[in-house]
Amino acid sequence: MRGWLGALPDDEWSGPTRCESWDTNNLVRHLASACQFLGYTLHEAHQGKATTLLEGMDTRSTVEAAGAMLGDLTPAQLRALLADMDAAVDAEMDALGPDGLLAMAEAPPGHVPAYLAISHFLFDSWVHEYDLMLPRGERPQVEDRESLVVAAYLTGLAVVLTDATVSLDIRLSEPDLRLGIWVEAGVTVVSCRSVPDDALVVEGSVVDVVDRITGRPGGVVQGNSGALEVLDAFARILST
Repeated sequence: MRGWLGALPDDEWSGPTRCESWDTNNLVRHLASACQFLGYTLHEAHQGKATTLLEGMDTRSTVEAAGAMLGDLTPAQLRALLADMDAAVDAEMDALGPDGLLAMAEAPPGHVPAYLAISHFLFDSWVHEYDLMLPRGERPQVEDRESLVVAAYLTGLAVVLTDATVSLDIRLSEPDLRLGIWVEAGVTVVSCRSVPDDALVVEGSVVDVVDRITGRPGGVVQGNSGALEVLDAFARILST
């Protein structure tokens, strides 16, 4: 994404995105702000502290206020800031190491292990990359592992936040992935190795399923009505 933004002429940073009321400049400020927060919460997690900055957050006003705190920045300043924030996240992940990924951190859903906080902000970045590029007739390059993390995290989160009781069989294409999601002893399980026999099916490309689950217009997503309602109920939560 930074490479794409580096090639985007400065006079196009006022151009539209798929995010209503956000132009490119505003959306990149949000991305830089999100990276800044991720680096901070991972740093605190490494010290054994779980941050509480997102308690009571509103998905619209809190996010807009955090981006606005960065002030008015030129495209050149935003490119440099985003690179610095990404580097800070990389450093904190290196400091955590594999064992530290279970340390308690923070993300918009609440206190979660650090690896899930990272997954949340990867999902946020992944979606916004499409928000930036699609209005210009371009598409991001698809990376298989990135798609797996985003799809697994997002569909699992949908089951958690909608209190869904059904099991899901998520059959994805471009790239080909299959996820099983079910609730076992009060814990939501997301697996890329097994699917419950009674699971309700969702079928579509990774991009189209992510678009539907985040309330964005996209291509066709098919499946059992009960499974599709889980996706749509989560989209309604995001829109409030």
